[in-house]
Amino acid sequence: MTTRARTFAECAATLSTLVLCLSSCGFLSVPPSPHDRTLTLPKARPSVLIVITDPDSPAAMRETAALIAATARTGENVVIVDDRTGTTLAASPAPAPPTVQIPAAPALPTQPTSFQRDRYMTALTQYGIALRRAEAMLGELTRAELAGWATHTVASAQIRLTTRSDRGMDIAAGLGTAAADLSSLRQIGTGDDTGAVIAIVGVSQAAAQSAPVPPAGLQESTVVAAGFPGDSAAEAAWQASLLQAGAKRVVVLTPATDDQLTPVVRQALDGAIVDTLTDVLFGLGQYRLSAAALPQLRQLLRLLTVTYPSAVASIIGYTDDLPTPGGNQRLSQLRAQAVADWLIAHGVAPGRLQVFGDGDTDPVAPNTPNGQPLNRRVDVIIDPSVP
Repeated sequence: MTTRARTFAECAATLSTLVLCLSSCGFLSVPPSPHDRTLTLPKARPSVLIVITDPDSPAAMRETAALIAATARTGENVVIVDDRTGTTLAASPAPAPPTVQIPAAPALPTQPTSFQRDRYMTALTQYGIALRRAEAMLGELTRAELAGWATHTVASAQIRLTTRSDRGMDIAAGLGTAAADLSSLRQIGTGDDTGAVIAIVGVSQAAAQSAPVPPAGLQESTVVAAGFPGDSAAEAAWQASLLQAGAKRVVVLTPATDDQLTPVVRQALDGAIVDTLTDVLFGLGQYRLSAAALPQLRQLLRLLTVTYPSAVASIIGYTDDLPTPGGNQRLSQLRAQAVADWLIAHGVAPGRLQVFGDGDTDPVAPNTPNGQPLNRRVDVIIDPSVP
């Protein structure tokens, strides 16, 4: 028996027990029916993940498969694009959440006796236990179906043969296809609030040397370039070009920070709010907060206590590329911790905050005398979907 079949069998057995339990109580105002209620798990918000990758590279396809599997959710549309030709290799919507039929909750008769009330409370407790078991089984089934869908989507991209040239990656062509696919998906009803991510897997050395010039139309998407081999100047050029083309956020991950690919993509698909604390800048080698930072810190505090009072937040510190005693990674961690300590002192629970230091890995400006102060910053990512 397959895993999926076993899950169905277990769920059916649990629900059968539930029906027998409720039927034996003898106090329901209406006899229970096996089709009284449809149970399903909440559907995730609409999202689009477009992966620009090399179908001829086993390493790139393994990373693509891992990314799609790790971020799969209901309500998602996945598109895989050839990194050289811009050809759409696969496009697939995630399967709808599975459902099961369950009996209605027990009902308390009008003017019940104390005996009927006691039996009702017992049956209600048993109903809740069985309901939670059914929900857990639905969760397992959903994850299994999403895993199968992710595997099938990547396999479809691998078996589709395209005419490849010998030149390097043409990221602009891939981004043009991504922009067109994103526009089409939104026109058919995914909506303007869709979490949209364009992931570029495995940027070559040659492609990193010149910033892509995609057509305008990235439509407030998050663009993530993984395995970027270029220097900080090349990173800044890529970021500037993609932001100019309409991206909401650009994240360039070097081989040393490639393990952040899945978390960054997952946050963007979840609709995370990214707040770059542009006024929370630091002096050379410094990590203490200045008085000028207070207005933006108070705005961030309001987001975490009023607008999203249950959300978690990732606080990420950065530096410029100048060497500092103790290293830039440690300095960036101290900068992020300074912001976290301020928030905690003003009432945000420590368990809601995660602190990271990324050193000089993600500049927002060229590391020149004019650009370096802008890179001494803190980013805050608020994820409303993770209480």
